[in-house]
Amino acid sequence: MRMAACVLLLACLAAAPSSARACGAKSSCAVADGEYFARPPPGWDGRTPLPVILFFHGYSGSAEDVMADDAMSRAASDVGALLVAPEGRAETGAARSWSFPSKAFAGRDDIVFIGHVLDDVERRWPVDRSRILASGFSVGGSMAWYLACLAPQRFAAFAPVAGAFWAPEPETCPGGPVSLRHVHGTADRTVPMAGRALRRGALRQGDVLHGLATWRRIDGCRTEPDQETTQGRLACRTWSSNHCASGRELTLCLHSGEHEIEADWIVDAFHWMEGLPARGKGAEAH
Repeated sequence: MRMAACVLLLACLAAAPSSARACGAKSSCAVADGEYFARPPPGWDGRTPLPVILFFHGYSGSAEDVMADDAMSRAASDVGALLVAPEGRAETGAARSWSFPSKAFAGRDDIVFIGHVLDDVERRWPVDRSRILASGFSVGGSMAWYLACLAPQRFAAFAPVAGAFWAPEPETCPGGPVSLRHVHGTADRTVPMAGRALRRGALRQGDVLHGLATWRRIDGCRTEPDQETTQGRLACRTWSSNHCASGRELTLCLHSGEHEIEADWIVDAFHWMEGLPARGKGAEAH
């Protein structure tokens, strides 16, 4: 009887999803080519599938910084989401950043890396695959733009802040139409709306409006938006799913500030994602 009980206990431990969750907000989760941190919302029952906010830190930042940001953690908790923060990789002699076309550096394909992160997240936590939002700040926002362009299939929508394509900007995206909500400060001097040259001209940030025009073309949207709204500090223009042949949706939200992010903007973006009509969301077939 004692032996049978031990066997049953071991079987239960092996089958328990929590046994895979040995990492989290304070201990990194390792994948083949990097690591990430994750925090489920407080009070989660351990079983209900979780929506996900995948957030890319900015230049010289870290995934631990994201986890340590109380406002960001509260934002994810307020919407009941699993907050996932991948760790960037340092270029030679530089700080942590993200590698993508127009700003690639050796060592890792970050698009492939994010696929590995999502695979591992789904092994460790039950995930609502229809509600995965990718966001990021500054160069992390740019990473979200390139993820939308190159590998959007596992995401419902994208919500970058203060970062877009880099020059030379792509004119087409193999991933096809996406729903994207971009936030930017009109007085941003770090990543100006029109972009700027870096490293003595070796790199150049792209023009946000040019990038948005590319998305309008890919999404089959009309030239002018069909909705204009104000959300706190943000003045937003939206090309709704009824205004875009693809059924996707684009929103550009501007504020008068500089290079900054507010956690409430992530909450707004999450609610925007949830409000998209079924045909406006990606990740439906995954």
